Amino acid sequence: MSRPITVEDLYEFKFLSRPRISPDGQRIAYVITEIDGRKHAYRSAIWETPTEGGEARRLSAEPANATDPSWSPDGRWLAFVSEREGEVSRKASAEQKKLGKGKSQIWLLPTAGGEARQMTFLPHGASSPTWSPDGQWLAFSAPVGPLDEEGEDGPNPKARVIDRLWYKLDGAGFIFERNSHLFLLHVTGGEPRQISAGDWDDSDPAWSPDGKTLAFTSSREDDRWRAPSPDLYTLAIEDGKAGEPQRLTDGTLACSAPAWSPDGQTIAFLAGLKWKSAGHVDIYKIAANARQAAATCLTQEFEGSFQDWTNTDADARDEHGAPAPTWATDGESIYTLATHRGATRVFAISSTGGNQHPRVLTPGDIHVRDFAADQARGHLALLIGTPDRPPEIFTTTTKEQSELQQLTDSNHELFSQLTLGTLEHLPYTGAEGWPIDAWFLKPPDFDSTRKYPLILQIHGGPHTQYGYGFFHEMQVQAAQGYVVLFTNPRGSSGYGREFSLAVRGDWGRVDSLDIMAGVDALIAKGSIDETRLGVTGGSYGGFMTNWLLGHNTRFKVGVTDRCVSNLASMFGASDVGWLFGDDDFEATPWENLEKLMFHSPITYVKNIQAPLLIIHSEQDLRCGIEQSEQLFTALKYLGREVRFVRFENQSHGLSRGGNPRLRLERLRHGLQWFERYL
Repeated sequence: MSRPITVEDLYEFKFLSRPRISPDGQRIAYVITEIDGRKHAYRSAIWETPTEGGEARRLSAEPANATDPSWSPDGRWLAFVSEREGEVSRKASAEQKKLGKGKSQIWLLPTAGGEARQMTFLPHGASSPTWSPDGQWLAFSAPVGPLDEEGEDGPNPKARVIDRLWYKLDGAGFIFERNSHLFLLHVTGGEPRQISAGDWDDSDPAWSPDGKTLAFTSSREDDRWRAPSPDLYTLAIEDGKAGEPQRLTDGTLACSAPAWSPDGQTIAFLAGLKWKSAGHVDIYKIAANARQAAATCLTQEFEGSFQDWTNTDADARDEHGAPAPTWATDGESIYTLATHRGATRVFAISSTGGNQHPRVLTPGDIHVRDFAADQARGHLALLIGTPDRPPEIFTTTTKEQSELQQLTDSNHELFSQLTLGTLEHLPYTGAEGWPIDAWFLKPPDFDSTRKYPLILQIHGGPHTQYGYGFFHEMQVQAAQGYVVLFTNPRGSSGYGREFSLAVRGDWGRVDSLDIMAGVDALIAKGSIDETRLGVTGGSYGGFMTNWLLGHNTRFKVGVTDRCVSNLASMFGASDVGWLFGDDDFEATPWENLEKLMFHSPITYVKNIQAPLLIIHSEQDLRCGIEQSEQLFTALKYLGREVRFVRFENQSHGLSRGGNPRLRLERLRHGLQWFERYL
């Protein structure tokens, strides 16, 4: 007997991630994360499934978390990251063992069977293990910096001395005392060798085909703490020792995820413009022997953005994936993931350019969150979600017209019991004639002769997109009898750079008109009760919720989540507030206060009449809780109907990877507020 989905079903979800295909293409390692209902915590393990189909098996031991699997070139070993305590190496000192305890460290697991072996004992942990082509070395990233002074009851309180602009990061906390650097570790063990240093961060190590060079990214310009913008570097490696780093790119791009061509002469990578990127990411290439040169953009003509900007809450971590591009063995094509018009798919682009209409390897209305290719570049492992299912593991080939094959159905037991809302695409014309995509989710028992209350959902960013990702929150709202509308107004990703830049310096004006045109387009179809309209959104979506409530009276109720209310105070309080000021508004509070306040919802707070629920995490460093405090204080002072729910020890990504119990609480508060007023 089927039933509607509930808030509590979140605890039954299995969140899959990190599909990594073996070099011979026969097996796929991946991560399953579940929620421990007793401890309200996430538990992750590495699993393996055959690419031809068959029974999956667990590789990592219980109960500790294990993530980030990486196959050795011969497929005999799997490197992964775990914070568990294991058999201690004889070469690790007692002090190392103590310092590394409880931190994420790198482990090696024999894939034929046997116990995993802990390889690192670093005081701040380690991540992102990457195998050399000969299978003898692992390159990885690790934080470097002073240790916290320990007292009897844990770390002693400290005085923090700040001397740079970018010193904190949402989800990480204070970052000014430590830098991420690159290390090498021989597979036989021993002390890791640090191969990069300096007052900057180094990441994304990628080995050249001959194993003699590492490509990596690093922001080393003098303005790196004001406008972090990583360049692409190479580093010669010989017998585990590193030479001097060579900078390839010219400082005009923010680079990530380098990938070497098969002949080792060229490096492809992801990049956005240092300024005026609007979140749009392209594929670039550059000669491996370049010296501070201009890279070639391969995808200038394509609308899509080469990162997964499709929103979902079917996750145990808050991230938008950006897997590295993968070269075909002949060097003629590059396989890469891109966000495009509501979907995220894998494309094959030409390595010589002219990619206005690249070949689609994964067609359909789907959300590809991650992918990896085997050594022969014949098969892909894929993590794919749909509007009615959280992501599962699939495989396909890189040949023309190859079909997707689903390998896992980890959530079948739960979803076979559920009746979900149905999704319908709603293209319409926005303000000033712009074509806009929207979708609406109908209740499971939808009856076109009835009138339903509407909840308008507004995505964050603004440079992300809604589309074909699974949303537990929206499905629960539909199950409660609401029609849920979500749109991609101007500013959204996946529609080209011009579309994303259309709201630059103009938040709230043109984008709100696009959104309201979508509301009108849905109302025109019938079935919506115009007297029962609700609005909600998070981050930029919270900004827009506040803006709409302050500029019209059509909404009966609102829920604003991790919102922006005052762009002037956000400039100095957010972890990246000055970047929004510089790049999205070209304004500072002391020179352009009038402009920032014109676009700030707090300016129009006296116009907000609808009851408003304000939700915010107390450790949100992106849109600081002071944004909601200002809004709540003003509305309470004005005598309006308002409620403020604060979540302790949570960051900006509460709804997508925060404490599970508090994720439930957040959903319940929102549903109760809508039920009360709609």
